[in-house]
Amino acid sequence: MLPGSQRRTIPWGEDLNRFRHARTAVAVAAVLLATACQESMDPTAAPESRSAASASAGLAASPSPAAKTRDEVISDFRYATKSFDLGLTVAKDPMKRECVAYSTAFSRTEPGEKDLLRVISRLKERGWRLRGDVDAEGATFLESGGWEAITGVGPLPGGSADKHSSAAGALALSATSTCTKPPSPSPR
Repeated sequence: MLPGSQRRTIPWGEDLNRFRHARTAVAVAAVLLATACQESMDPTAAPESRSAASASAGLAASPSPAAKTRDEVISDFRYATKSFDLGLTVAKDPMKRECVAYSTAFSRTEPGEKDLLRVISRLKERGWRLRGDVDAEGATFLESGGWEAITGVGPLPGGSADKHSSAAGALALSATSTCTKPPSPSPR
């Protein structure tokens, strides 16, 4: 900065910040779609296994926790997000699969890195492990009991007409596992 010059804000800086959060939301959605559970239509088919070398390399630090049910995963999510004042909303899977858990925790204040770290700490108490680094401006990945989860925080757009219209921000927390049976048909 030159001597005597005043610090000016960039007029499009706020738009860049909104774009970054929108980009994060799109990245989270894309990863969720890309990692959505694959249905095995043959109930007798054996699940694919990783090679012994890759399995031992990925889990050398600690043994794999016991498999979790969808209800246990949602219970973990509720425990981890209990500080969000507008609660956790769990999306219903139209295919009634037991291998997906999509949820959003809403807050009247915009959540940030501190909130994300608190949620991750609580998930660790329930046996979840980080896969990579915590990314407060992007997506953070975790795993536990055969489930892979992704989470991220950000603001909500104003003018929402749903029951969470008072929410300023949210934390998305979703997980997928391997489906071993065909989904239940949805009512038409």
